[in-house]
Amino acid sequence: MTSRKELLAAFAKMETEREAVINSIRTIPADKLVTKPEQDQWSVTEIILHLAKAEEGALKYMQIKLKHGGHKKATIGAAIKHRLLNTAIALPFKYKAPNVIKLDKSGRTSFAQAVEQWAAIRNQLKNEYESIDEGIIDHELFKHPAAGKLSIMQSVKFMRRHMNRHIGQISRTIKQIS
Repeated sequence: MTSRKELLAAFAKMETEREAVINSIRTIPADKLVTKPEQDQWSVTEIILHLAKAEEGALKYMQIKLKHGGHKKATIGAAIKHRLLNTAIALPFKYKAPNVIKLDKSGRTSFAQAVEQWAAIRNQLKNEYESIDEGIIDHELFKHPAAGKLSIMQSVKFMRRHMNRHIGQISRTIKQIS
């Protein structure tokens, strides 16, 4: 059984990595951070927005399940799906973002606004994790668009891998726009 302490430690590690990447790119001019290297590629700001929207989706699903119930303990199937998902995200293939994640196509969101939005979602996630009943931490309170239902700890581990994959994309994008 996953404890709240383990959950919060995993979240803290993920949050430290988020803060490090944001701090590493704060010195880049704002106009560069909204620049797409190619027409079909995301700007750094769009990558940040994607991460924020993905985590917001996880938060909303968890909040709905907590409010309405109907969740159960994660099964061995969830563990298998989690491994497959983490294997897939580690592969060097490009995946299309799920349709549930809508970016600001107007391009009006600034880097600062995207960072603020991501920080606010992270704060809400932390608040949920701090207050959740410890007895349901291992319940299926996360739903990935392709892999299906996973536990909260599995979701944090996935979100961390997802973020780190996109940190690589941020680095490549910065090189392209410099």
